[in-house]
Amino acid sequence: MRGPPVNPLLQSHARLREAERLRQSKALDKAQAICAELLKAHPDYVGALQTLGLVLADRRDYEAARLHLSRAAMLSPRDWKILTALAGIYLKLGASEMAMRTLEQAQRLMPGDASIVATLAEIYREEREYELACSAYEKAYSLDRSLKAMRLGLGWSLTHLGRTEEAAQIFHSMVHDDPQDAPALLALSQMPAGIVNMDVLKRLEELRAPDGKRSDGFETMIGFGRAAALDRAQHYSEAWSALVATNAKVFATVADQASKEEASRLRHLEHLKGLSGTGARAPAVKSACQSLFILGPSRSGKTTMERLVALLPGVRRGYENPIVENAIRHTFQSSGLVTRSQLVELPPQLDEIFRETYLAELKERAAGAQLFTNTHPARIIDAWRFAMAVPDARFVFIKRDVHDLALRIFMKQYKSGHPYSYDLAATFRYVAWYHEMMEQTQRLWPGIVRIVSYEDMISDPHSALARVAELCGLAVRDLDLARPGDDRGAATPYRERMAEALGGA
Repeated sequence: MRGPPVNPLLQSHARLREAERLRQSKALDKAQAICAELLKAHPDYVGALQTLGLVLADRRDYEAARLHLSRAAMLSPRDWKILTALAGIYLKLGASEMAMRTLEQAQRLMPGDASIVATLAEIYREEREYELACSAYEKAYSLDRSLKAMRLGLGWSLTHLGRTEEAAQIFHSMVHDDPQDAPALLALSQMPAGIVNMDVLKRLEELRAPDGKRSDGFETMIGFGRAAALDRAQHYSEAWSALVATNAKVFATVADQASKEEASRLRHLEHLKGLSGTGARAPAVKSACQSLFILGPSRSGKTTMERLVALLPGVRRGYENPIVENAIRHTFQSSGLVTRSQLVELPPQLDEIFRETYLAELKERAAGAQLFTNTHPARIIDAWRFAMAVPDARFVFIKRDVHDLALRIFMKQYKSGHPYSYDLAATFRYVAWYHEMMEQTQRLWPGIVRIVSYEDMISDPHSALARVAELCGLAVRDLDLARPGDDRGAATPYRERMAEALGGA
């Protein structure tokens, strides 16, 4: 006796639900195979396109994920879940503006949804709008307590704002709720010793990999966390051993990239050395807000200086803001040229378009401030070129003791980029290159560049702030300055070990 006829629609739906279940349980190969099978039979099956896009996102194949989610959104333009997922993919691909526009559509369809607010928080953080990011993270978590990643994002955003005690409280609460929360423990390992009230090193030793398998990425994260915790506990020999071993593993995977980037940097330096005198500048343009670039290598003290400057009236912090990159990209694209990311590659005849684009976004981000800061370290490449295109810009370069600086870079696990940082010799060469770029830029533009020592800034913050205020034409009032965090002499316990690693240099 035959059973009831199979309903192909219900059968496809059951298969799709199975694919989503497999995706959530991290069985990505099986989930992807089911979606591919469904799309072969039904090319316009929106649900399969959406789930496949999410599977590919889980695999970090963001370009392929974008293709499938974009098609799903084209076929179902009023599905806010698809739009929200697509916005998240745009963000992963570095297209923050497109992510925001897509998310605005999702918000109109489903205002106040937790996943939309969560994606908005990530966009704000990517754009270095940390105050807005904090508000969005808090709102998203209040709407959906299962969004634990919001607490981590909030903690790091508070850290960027200098509210480290509040950030530490969040990280502490995360570890209290889940002793196996590796990202929160790693964050605590980076916090100042005085605000951490648990044995981070012991807890790191007790960590288990989420899937039971200690991947290279997991081992790297634990290695840097252990090194930081050991350093804070003054167990310098163990800290150094952990650092060297962890960095060596990472550098083996990025050595070629580091070599290529170093060669490119040296070409930029040689070009800058060949320039003579102050270059021709664009006509002065009346701007409601002035740009101040506070530049230096990672870990040099840029953020400390920016916090000091932000105490002056009329200053808005921009952090490592992407405003310059946005203007460069738009200028190349609107002029019909191949997109580039460095201003030094922009033909001078396009300076006016770049300047107008930059100043328009500056006005929007500055929100009425007189001075807008930017601490993106990569801007040292084209600082001299920016000075030609935007005449009222000012530059403060932060120099730090090279051993202290190299150590702190060597101790840092970067989210992306910085391949030189995983090799001590390459790190010293990078610092030397950066310092020479500072000096050459000051040689070209002595009137708008100041070089400030990190050590002088810590010992006498009032004088350091006065120099910057004078450079920018701002009045200095009597300010009750709290002493900045003091990391001078960080490399002292490691000097001999560093010299040995460098071959006795």
